[in-house]
Amino acid sequence: MKPSQALQIMKSVLGGGNTPFLLGGTGVGKSAVVRQLATELADTRKIVVDDINPKSKEFGFIDFRLSLYESVDLGGLPYIDDEGGQKRAFLGNLPKSGEGVLFFDEYAQAHPSVQAVVGQLIYEKRLGEYVLPKGWKMICAGNRASDRAGSNKLPSHVIGRCSLINFEHDFQDWDKWAIENDVDSRVVGYLNFQPQFLNDFDAKITTPQPSPRAWSRLSDTLKTNPPKELIQKIAECDVGEIQAIEFTNFISLMDDVPNLSDIVSGKDVEVVDKVGLCFATAVALVDVIKSAKESLVVDYFENALAYVQKFATPEFSLFFVRQSVTRRSELIDTSVYAKFKVEHQDLEY
Repeated sequence: MKPSQALQIMKSVLGGGNTPFLLGGTGVGKSAVVRQLATELADTRKIVVDDINPKSKEFGFIDFRLSLYESVDLGGLPYIDDEGGQKRAFLGNLPKSGEGVLFFDEYAQAHPSVQAVVGQLIYEKRLGEYVLPKGWKMICAGNRASDRAGSNKLPSHVIGRCSLINFEHDFQDWDKWAIENDVDSRVVGYLNFQPQFLNDFDAKITTPQPSPRAWSRLSDTLKTNPPKELIQKIAECDVGEIQAIEFTNFISLMDDVPNLSDIVSGKDVEVVDKVGLCFATAVALVDVIKSAKESLVVDYFENALAYVQKFATPEFSLFFVRQSVTRRSELIDTSVYAKFKVEHQDLEY
């Protein structure tokens, strides 16, 4: 199912007092969806990471990468107290109060003894004398055996105690997430141009490959403004050699875009017609809108949109508008945007 569907189902499962288990391939965005869910559950409260005692105006988020843990880290180290009774000293960062999400990631790659400890916590909401606070919800995630990511078969007791949600990447969902999370516009533009390369991951291959996670990493690096001559080598580190070449070729088209100042000023500019150059021009115009002064942004947006709408198909103007209004929310209240939505209500927006 799509990430947006998985998000809503997880929310319903948690609302029913049960534990969702998100199953999906490597790098498709499982962790991002869980973090988004935690943000929605927090509402107006501040998200605090790895805090076992979040305050009343805070919402905790603790992420356990289970493949890195031993069973004693979570299940506790047994010891004898002063009265001769057996107790456990918990080494793991388990919550003690407040509300939050306890996220058990990489469950399928964890050692069976660790899986057993987490399974007990899911089923009983306790480990020995430790009791999970009522305000905390648990979510599990992991790869399927068919993903060939070093995953162990899920224990039957976990399958019987969790709601299993099969998760697949979806470009439209990713595109919306990327815009909302300010993914570099060159990455978003390239993948709108070549959406089939959002995820081309094969666990049998040990060299870098394109995936939602890999493109997100590349975006983070590009935001540091590395030297232009290094971009292809940088991209190779995340998405592999072939996609690095294709991505670099795409952004090199930005050197050939028309004069952006003339476009946003409403001057008569020759319209480009090649598909790649159309996307590159739209990406470049989004960057102009993003950095425009408040007094100019509406006029710039109107003039840039008028230019992009001259392209052969409406996909370019849809891309430009989605990107622009997300990065400059004040554009949502303009007559230009309202008119555009009415004119394109028959298209997926």
